Amino acid sequence: MPAQTLHERAARAALAAHFTPGQLAAELAEYSPAELWDRRVRSDAIGRLARYRPLGELAQAELTCPFIIPSDEEWPTALADLGPACPLGLWVRGRARLPHLTASAIAVTGNRVPSEQALTRARGFATALAEADHTVTATLAHGVDSTAHQAAAETGRATLAVLPRGLDGVHPYSHAPLLSSLLDGGGAAVSLYRPGTPASGATLKASAVLLAALTRALILVEALDHVEAMHAAETAVDLHRPLLAAPATGDARSSGNARLLDAQLALNSPDPLLALALPHARVARAGDVADGDLLLAAVGDQSPDYFSTPYTARPEPFNPSCGCGVCCLVIAPGEVVVLSNGDPWDSCDPWPADDHLLIVPAKQRPDRPVEE
Repeated sequence: MPAQTLHERAARAALAAHFTPGQLAAELAEYSPAELWDRRVRSDAIGRLARYRPLGELAQAELTCPFIIPSDEEWPTALADLGPACPLGLWVRGRARLPHLTASAIAVTGNRVPSEQALTRARGFATALAEADHTVTATLAHGVDSTAHQAAAETGRATLAVLPRGLDGVHPYSHAPLLSSLLDGGGAAVSLYRPGTPASGATLKASAVLLAALTRALILVEALDHVEAMHAAETAVDLHRPLLAAPATGDARSSGNARLLDAQLALNSPDPLLALALPHARVARAGDVADGDLLLAAVGDQSPDYFSTPYTARPEPFNPSCGCGVCCLVIAPGEVVVLSNGDPWDSCDPWPADDHLLIVPAKQRPDRPVEE
């Protein structure tokens, strides 16, 4: 079909059905989706794309659910953080609810075959988040994710499901009633894949990226290293989304949590209290940190370097003659501020004023301080 007769929605759906965003990023910077589809059709030597009918295929797929694109009002603006990997579009059930749900979305994810402790934690995190009006977001998979959906639903709050397959079905099939109740309860489901697409290793990995990008923070309840939940957590790190990991238990099923915590890539929290603070986290200059702010991490060019124990800021002037054993080591050409004196350590915590920190402002913290 000539580019000038193909509208953007159909062109994006056609491209998404055959290519990943990364395969098209360079050309999309130069051509419109319709022009790019036409170019790809003309360069397809085997004729596979020429046999595809974008308008008819889109119309048939939208009998199940609509396909939204970046120019739509419902499009989640947070996906722009993916840069060239930003999806061409999303298939959605519950389209009108999506902007409200994604505005406060927090992912709760983990193993498909979790420990009993992980299931208890998943219920606790999801319940607390939902009761605080955050949108619990997960994949509807067995284990931690479906438990999080169910716990949030029991509070009467809506949840958001990110599925690694077409939205005409669910895997496992036994979760079909859960998906139906999620949608009936004001929630929504999204997918990168048109109806009729089965789950695969590739769709699971891409959907893990989508889960992290759609949410304001991610909670890893329990994960074996290298499972899909870990890919979501690592994407959260790359996107500078706040990441919380429940403490590793020594069980092999929490090996992913252990690695992230050991590398200071995630905040360590055994209960939901810190999770309630994560959506309010923001980056601030050390010199602008105020009394009572909760300090979570140092922020460099690569990713946050989380503190093993988040603590409360108590700013005071820098005194190089201080006898704490740390202040005397500071050699800085500019302004330095001491953000805490003896809390949580026995020494001061001096920072160059222009360094950046991930904080939760005092007025947006949970009712009781995390370290108490």
